[in-house]
Amino acid sequence: MSNTAAVLPSAKSTLQIQSRHISSPSSNQLLIRNSAIATNPVDYKIQDLGIFVEKYPIVLGSDVSGTVEAVGPSVTRFKKGDRVAGFAASVSQNDSDQGAFQQYTILYENATAKLPDFIKFEQGAILPMSVATVGVGIFQNLGISRPEHGDRSNNNAEKKQSGGFLVWGASSSVGSVAVQVAHSLGFTVYAVCSPRHHDNTRSYGASHVFDYNDANVIANILNAAKQSNQSIKYAFDAISENGSCEHVVSVISQQGGGKAVLTLDFPKDKQKPENVATSVTFAYRVNTDAKEFGGWLFNEWLETSLADKTFVPSPGIQTVEGGVEAVPKALDLHRKGLSGKKLVLPLA
Repeated sequence: MSNTAAVLPSAKSTLQIQSRHISSPSSNQLLIRNSAIATNPVDYKIQDLGIFVEKYPIVLGSDVSGTVEAVGPSVTRFKKGDRVAGFAASVSQNDSDQGAFQQYTILYENATAKLPDFIKFEQGAILPMSVATVGVGIFQNLGISRPEHGDRSNNNAEKKQSGGFLVWGASSSVGSVAVQVAHSLGFTVYAVCSPRHHDNTRSYGASHVFDYNDANVIANILNAAKQSNQSIKYAFDAISENGSCEHVVSVISQQGGGKAVLTLDFPKDKQKPENVATSVTFAYRVNTDAKEFGGWLFNEWLETSLADKTFVPSPGIQTVEGGVEAVPKALDLHRKGLSGKKLVLPLA
């Protein structure tokens, strides 16, 4: 078997297409033959800025889906031939064998989910990074209770959350997942994104949708919450750039205070209201200090939610043809800007 990979040889260097060895999984790992991989904006930022990586050369990428080729001796949930999607952990583990941008990837059992037959590999590939980012943010950072998937009856209604939940950047891969998760938990979702994505965002569960370019966007959100007789105590900022952090905390502050989870640090040159607690979500935690949570998120929540169709792959997919060799092209597309789409590279 051959394993073509896009390798970053050193910090801020150019990706090189190379042939790599194929490793065997350790006790709690799986070897996946990738059928589709996806890219994220953080991938080109790691390449361009030389951040996060401690050891080179490195195979980047976090999103894979494909077929299980082999399992480690301690793996119990998966077997050879299973269709899966998983969060690749090369950066947090300093291990290129665990990178997504190649034909074969090592995954941890606790960060892998079986895919129903009706979910295509291309759909599965867009899930891991966004699900991990949102899951860590909502359940770990914000401290919101995990849902109980075993009870789908109306008797579970009293266990639902209530009130408003603000998602800024709701049409992005992370934002669209945040909308779905918050909605499924029972929150009324207030979503901010480009008008051309408003219909899709509503279909993911948003009750109120706002244009981020509107000069009155904050006032519009506050007015909608007032008319609905709701308080917005939680927020997820999937952008965390170009003023979004300040807007998010302003809404929460004017609602009496609460918590906001960000994807980047709050700007050091901006003043944050004292009644708003902010934190940054890190997807990599599912493979570091939150492994038990990762197991629940991928092995239980994601598998169940996909199977019963209470969660759907989002956002839309833009296919980049050419296999692993096309990874540099995909990262260039991210650099130029992408809206409401996730880039997926099918592999032969």
